[in-house]
Amino acid sequence: MTTAITNIPGIGPSTAKILIKNGFRTVAEIAGTTVEKLSGVPGFGAVRASAVIKAANGPLSTSRARRTKTAKSRARPTRKKVSPSKKYVKKKRPISEKQKKEKQRKEKQRKEKLRKEKLRREKLRKEKQRKEKQRKEKQRKEKQRKEKQRKEKQRKEKQRKEKLRKEKLRKEKQRKEKLRKEKLRKEKQRKEKQRKEKLRKEKLRKEKQRKEKPRKEKTKKEKSRKKKPIQKRKK
Repeated sequence: MTTAITNIPGIGPSTAKILIKNGFRTVAEIAGTTVEKLSGVPGFGAVRASAVIKAANGPLSTSRARRTKTAKSRARPTRKKVSPSKKYVKKKRPISEKQKKEKQRKEKQRKEKLRKEKLRREKLRKEKQRKEKQRKEKQRKEKQRKEKQRKEKQRKEKQRKEKLRKEKLRKEKQRKEKLRKEKLRKEKQRKEKQRKEKLRKEKLRKEKQRKEKPRKEKTKKEKSRKKKPIQKRKK
C-alpha cells in the first residue's frame, strides 16, 4: 500500500504513513479527493494538497509504479559459490638470479626509502617539539613580563595613593594648625580688647573720682559751715 502512495512525486515513506493513518491508502483515493479534505491532513496545506492531487492524476505516478515492478522482475539471480578446492590454482614460476637480485635491490630501496621517511618524520617531530618548546618559553616569558608590569603598576599605584594620603594629612594638619592659630589670635585680640576696655573704664572711673573729689570736698565744707554757728567778734 505504502509503495503505491510513494510513487507520487513529493511523497516519502513518513508522509505516506501519515496519509494511511488519515484514510488515504492508494493513489486513486488521493487522485479522487478534494483539496479541502487533503489539507486537513497534518503537514498538508492548500498549496501542497493541490500539488499532490495534480501529481496523483498525472502520468508520473503510474510510470513510477511500472518501473518498480520491472526492476523487481529484472533482479539478477544469485551466483552459486564455488568451493576453493575446485578453483584453479596458478603455479608459481621459478625466480631467476637476476630477478632475485632485482627484487632484493627493490626491497633495499624500499627499506631505505622507509628509513629516510622515518628520519624525516622524526626530524619534523623534533622540529615541532622544539618550536612548541620555544613557543611555550616565549609564552612563559611574556607571562612573567606581564606579571612584572602588573606588580610594578600596583607598586606605583600604592606609592601614588600613599603620597596622596600623606599630602592630605599634611594639608589637614596645616589647616588645623592655621585654624588653631587663628583661634588663638582672635582669643588674644579679644582678651586685649577686654583689657583695654577695662583699662579705659578704670581710667574713666578714676577720672570721674578725681573730678568728683573736689566737688565733694566743697559740698562738705559748705555743709560744715552751715552747721557751725556764726560767732560774733569781740570788740
